[in-house]
Amino acid sequence: MPWRHLHLVRALSAAGLVGSLMFLGGAVATARPVDELEPTTPPPDSATETVDLLKASRSGELEVEATGQGQDQVRLTIRNTSGKRLGVIIPPGLVAANTTGQGRGFQSMGLGAITNRPGGFGQFQPPAGAAGFQSIPINGVVEQPSLAIPADETLEVSIPAVCLDFGVNPPSPGDGFTLMDVNEFTDDVRAQTALRGLALWGTSQGVAQAVMWRVRDDVSFERMAASDGKVVNAHEAALAARFVDAVDATAVDQPIDPSLLTEGRVHVQVVDGDRSAQSEVQRLNEGLAGLHLLGLPIQVAEGPEPPSAQAPAIFVKVAVAETSAGTTRGRIVVSYCSSDDRWRPLGKTAFEERSTIAVFDSQDLARVLDAELARAFVAVKTVKRSATSTTLRVENRLPFSLAGVRVRAGDSPGSPVVPFAAVGVGPARSIMLPIQADQARIESVELNGL
Repeated sequence: MPWRHLHLVRALSAAGLVGSLMFLGGAVATARPVDELEPTTPPPDSATETVDLLKASRSGELEVEATGQGQDQVRLTIRNTSGKRLGVIIPPGLVAANTTGQGRGFQSMGLGAITNRPGGFGQFQPPAGAAGFQSIPINGVVEQPSLAIPADETLEVSIPAVCLDFGVNPPSPGDGFTLMDVNEFTDDVRAQTALRGLALWGTSQGVAQAVMWRVRDDVSFERMAASDGKVVNAHEAALAARFVDAVDATAVDQPIDPSLLTEGRVHVQVVDGDRSAQSEVQRLNEGLAGLHLLGLPIQVAEGPEPPSAQAPAIFVKVAVAETSAGTTRGRIVVSYCSSDDRWRPLGKTAFEERSTIAVFDSQDLARVLDAELARAFVAVKTVKRSATSTTLRVENRLPFSLAGVRVRAGDSPGSPVVPFAAVGVGPARSIMLPIQADQARIESVELNGL
């Protein structure tokens, strides 16, 4: 296959976040969305060397210019001067700093990842010790996303970013930055841990912005959530509060413990739907321990009262029964809490499996719940069709950001499933996704607790 340059293009979001990647200094090829790009194979002699953007710019292998692009992104112009093809990584914890002094009066910005779609922030890397994430490769090796830049080429790319100075004007295209690591930018250990953790862990841009305003500027979450919700909504503020608690519980120079973000998020309880399957209900509850739902570890709830939980969390109560036809039927009631131990209804759904309750096991139940919760609380709507693809609007009704989404391209069970990783769709937010199919539906979603 002929060698082609890579172009990343992202659609305009409601917040005005635009990500694009194009060649400069010559003819510009027609840009296509990243999800529509065909795989390409470089020539045998074009081996790629992976470099860190900050280190390579300081060593002279790259010439990098960072300029303003509003309150939620920074534009990077990157020229490869090394004489060889480079794969450029944006290191987590990178800051575009205003070093001109307050006289210029514009924000410094914390950067996300090159792969983020509008509304997302960070790499969505599974941290060490985080079990249960469907996106972890079998060999356990996670590659950081990179920009492939041929020798002597120049690329422009827009990176999602969060403001680091509450109340200061956002940067304009004429404002220039100095790139530096967050440890160089500030001596505040909490800010260092927070920005680096967000860039690695991944979340919605609203959650990331709320965290940094809280840590850097001591803005209350109540003040953020009381705004019109365009930047931070109440669910995102609740997620940010939990993340700040994790930051404060983390020792200096240590990564955030994944369990602080994932444990106690998903509570499940199975009850007898027709008062004739007590032993089967007990078996199912016992078997759920150690399993995962929507990518997060299950905590089995006991007793007639809703469980005690640190917000945000969801409580999934499943009433199971066997039908006269020998199938297993389940009624699912889902609640959520955005403040500790204050549960509110989220919604209901149901399922029916073609097996008796005696052979229906806990893994079957977790699998069914994964599918039913995704379909009930993550909606997908077709907004545009062309001859070759369909644009979908994915709407998130869960109180967590979506780390990943799997979409089935059609209604039949044999239709292919298309994964979308690192989507970062915040709660009560939506995203546009292109797919090469006439119609599609949500197959499953993955959460990372943030």
